[in-house]
This record gives sequence, structure tokens and C-alpha cells, in this order.
Amino acid sequence: MALISSSVLLGIADRAAKQYEYLYDARTSLVAVGTGLFFTRASATGDADVEIPLDAPYDEVDDDFSIDNIIDQGTKLGSIVTAMENHFSRKDSGGAYLQVGGWDGYLTSQNKRVSWYFAEIYRAVKDTRMLARNVFSEGDDTFATLVIAAGPSITFTDGVNYGNGASTNPANGSNYAGTQLKVVVGATFGASDLDLRLSVKDLDDDPTTIDVTVPGGSSEGDEIDIGTSSDRFLDVIGAAFVPFGNFGTLGDTVTIQNKKERTIAL
Repeated sequence: MALISSSVLLGIADRAAKQYEYLYDARTSLVAVGTGLFFTRASATGDADVEIPLDAPYDEVDDDFSIDNIIDQGTKLGSIVTAMENHFSRKDSGGAYLQVGGWDGYLTSQNKRVSWYFAEIYRAVKDTRMLARNVFSEGDDTFATLVIAAGPSITFTDGVNYGNGASTNPANGSNYAGTQLKVVVGATFGASDLDLRLSVKDLDDDPTTIDVTVPGGSSEGDEIDIGTSSDRFLDVIGAAFVPFGNFGTLGDTVTIQNKKERTIAL
């Protein structure tokens, strides 16, 4: 009896995550106030014969479109979580469980991660959060903004971080798995190369550095990967010029952002 492969499991998780994203977007449209919620329309009449039978149930309808209710009560998406746990709980020929620790145990052992959207399905169904180290962010998260100033020098503006990497941290919208980083070129960038040495926190929250070159003449919105997919970090804490490198052009502006681990799809 074989444990499910990571490629199959991640494909399942990504399909569920994409469905969650579509449902969340639809939910956002559904709860828009428009010209008035059901309760507002009924209570505005000031007529007891209208309000007594309508106010309470209409208020419940207005409150019913929570994403958790939609996921847990309006769909069978929860089975994606629980049925896989049933697979993990089967035993091999030696009597050992195929996977101890459920989804988190599997992802940790395989060094794989699922989308934040999947983690939100898990939370809605299980009423608990997945571990942050097993969940990648779906946001376009800015870790730092850098501007080349007179001197030359670097004006560093700190942004988000993904927590301290502790193995028990929950995926709560602030804590995430470490990520590969990328440079995103701002509106202003000159003709000279810019060689940067970023001070970062690794997966164990220990400080280290990594270098990146932003080519001169880059256009607004250009993206330059920092390191490889195996270079994943929790935070950017500073920036300097690479010794004997290029200083770019006065006014050069770049942001350091997360590079999403992969693009989820149906």
C-alpha cells in the first residue's frame, strides 16, 4: 500500500484552493451592500407588521454569506481535507500508518507547501489552522522598498515578514512558509546596473545575506529573481551595495517581494 505522491496531492490541493478563490471572489460580490441589505430594507419601513416577521430572519440571511459557511455548509470541499486524512490513516503491510500527522505531517515530511486558500478550507472544516511552514502566501507581499539616495546610499523601508519560522507557528495570515524573493523595478530606474546585498532571515530566523543584480535600463514592473527556488526567506532586514559593485543611479527605486511558489489552477 503506497502513500500518495506529492505531485498528485498538490494537484488536488491546488484545485481545491482555486475553487476557494473563485468562491471567495463570488462571496465578496454577494455581500456588497448595494442599495441596502435585507434587514435594512425591512427595518426601514417602521411598520411592526413588516418588521416582526422579517427583521430577524433577514438579518440572518445578511450574515449567512461568510466564506466559512459557504465552504463548510454550502459545498463538499471539506471532503478534500478529510478523505485525504483517511488515506493517511491506512496502514501498510507492517501495520504502520501511511502518514502520521495528517496534512501537516505529510507536507513537512515531503518539504512541500500548499496555498493559503487551501489552508483556509482546512481551517473552515477543521476549526484549526495549518502550520505556517506548510503554507505559502497568495499575496503580493512587499518585504522592503529601496531607493538609491545621495552618497550613494540606500534608503531602506521595511515591509512585511513571515514570522520567526517556529515549527509551531499557525498559518494565520501573518505567518507563512519562507519564500523565494524577487526584485520588482519601480517607476524610476537609470541606465547603470545596481548590485545589491540583501540582509535576510533564513528559514530558522537566522540572519544571512544574498546578492542580486538589477540590470541598468530595466523597465517599471520588471522582475528579477533573487537566488533560486531553494533560497527561501522569512524577512528582509536591510540592504547594502555589493563591495566593488555597481551603485545604480540616484533615484533608482525597487521593491523586494515574495515570489509565489507556484500558480494554483483547477
